[in-house]
Amino acid sequence: MCRGDVSPQLCQQCVQNATHRLSTECSLSKQAVIWYDECTLRYSNRSFFSTADTRPRVGVLDITNVSNQESFMRLLFDTINTTADEAARGNREGNKYATKQTNITELQSLYCQAQCTPDLSLQDCRGCLSGAIGDLPWCCQGKQGGRVLYPSCNVRFEFFQFYRVGDVAQSPSPGNPSPPAFKEKRKGQLRRMFVIIVPTIVSVTLFFLGYYLVKRKAKKSVKTILKENFGPESVTLEPLQFDFAVIKKATNNFSNENRIGGILLDGRQVAIKRLSTSSKQGANEFKNEVLLIVKLQHRNLVAFIGFCLEERDKILIYEYVPNKSLDYFLFGGIARGILYLHEHSRLKVIHRDLKPSNVLLDENMIPKISDFGLARIVEINQDQGSTNRIVGTFGYMSPEYVMLGQFSEKSDVFSFGVMVLEIITGKKNLGSYDLHHVVDGLLSYVWRQWSDQTPLSILDPRIKENYSEIEVIKWIQIGLLCVQQNPNDRPTMVAIASYLSSYLIELPSPQEPAFFLHRRSDPNAFVEEENSKEFLHASASLSVNEMSISQFLPRS
Repeated sequence: MCRGDVSPQLCQQCVQNATHRLSTECSLSKQAVIWYDECTLRYSNRSFFSTADTRPRVGVLDITNVSNQESFMRLLFDTINTTADEAARGNREGNKYATKQTNITELQSLYCQAQCTPDLSLQDCRGCLSGAIGDLPWCCQGKQGGRVLYPSCNVRFEFFQFYRVGDVAQSPSPGNPSPPAFKEKRKGQLRRMFVIIVPTIVSVTLFFLGYYLVKRKAKKSVKTILKENFGPESVTLEPLQFDFAVIKKATNNFSNENRIGGILLDGRQVAIKRLSTSSKQGANEFKNEVLLIVKLQHRNLVAFIGFCLEERDKILIYEYVPNKSLDYFLFGGIARGILYLHEHSRLKVIHRDLKPSNVLLDENMIPKISDFGLARIVEINQDQGSTNRIVGTFGYMSPEYVMLGQFSEKSDVFSFGVMVLEIITGKKNLGSYDLHHVVDGLLSYVWRQWSDQTPLSILDPRIKENYSEIEVIKWIQIGLLCVQQNPNDRPTMVAIASYLSSYLIELPSPQEPAFFLHRRSDPNAFVEEENSKEFLHASASLSVNEMSISQFLPRS
């Protein structure tokens, strides 16, 4: 579609440029759309004729602000809605295109333009333009120029005359018909446009049809790959599948400047997570993360945009979160996000890899939990699960998970407690553990200061200027409660949320945390009883209360 005021020669040149651009940059895409000032070109593997499509959308603006935004926006909406009404009705030549000029002041004018593809009905065209006009505040609130571009329509306003008047027919006034000579000139232009544009469109269509058929033979279809990996779920996931070429373009061929994210064709900035072909997070973790995150929505969870799965490439696409992770900021309030996973979502989810680097902060410093590759769905009434494959980050994994392969809501609570104590102290839990020994670390350090009744001595020196002693002590106590050895002694996220919302609730007194040491532990601290299939705590070195812990064996 060419803009209603451009000449046939300019229209032809614009369509040729757009065709070349699409064929070189979108050759692997099933559908694409490109906008220039003078034309819009689009192709798809589905029919879009006589259909008002409003996505993807693009906003373009002049960064200069107007002086009186409120009165200007009223004038803009009045003028551009009148322009849209006229465009939807169409002119005598069948073009759904209109322009309008109005005075802002004696010295300044406002110029508006609206256009739909000519195949739309009056109602569909006006509906499409209404959507674009409604997006003007999103794009261009209080600016001296801007436009909203949809595949089926577009609107634009400027403080200068950006369209031509005189070389093309505007809708003539009822009492002022066009002279015969002008009508003949216009008919000649229309014939030339028809001769130029129709062969061009046919050539473009044949080119992409042939290219598509060749590619289809050369590689598996997207539907086939999705079905092989996701089975029946592939039908619901297909709209979220991105072509590899789109991601490659968005990241400038995965350049170092775009290691974290990129910009999609519709202007959205996104975070890109690409798994290498040798990544330990293999096909199962990738499928798990995709299937899980599409079913979860919460302001404290990072939003999932889509994924790319083409042969060996596995890519996840998330909303771009501009601030760094909790590795770089003080503790923020992620309890609500974990509570949603455990209690309030339609699925009960155990994250299993909660740590500061997996909690991101958006531009408003709202924390968002990310990375669900290791997460597990459990039944709503199920207390715990087990595995013989221990995966996660040492220092944040609970003892029953490390030693026994058992995970539950309390495993996430343990990780949450470690994060709280890390942020308060400004120290990493570097004194972590493995299957053969436990070393004295952050939890032991915090517990000693708590036992000596000097809890404020652990506070990060960078925040010793401004803080509430009551709040800090409360958070230290919550952190210690979360890292208790026995999972039953740890609070639930529901209880933690209640601690945050009320100062009247008396918190329980914490006991010595997990992995608090008086000495090095015996590597054989846990033994198996064959008959009972239970693990018994056989050494007092891990916990001074010498309490037995009976747990079920991991399923093989």
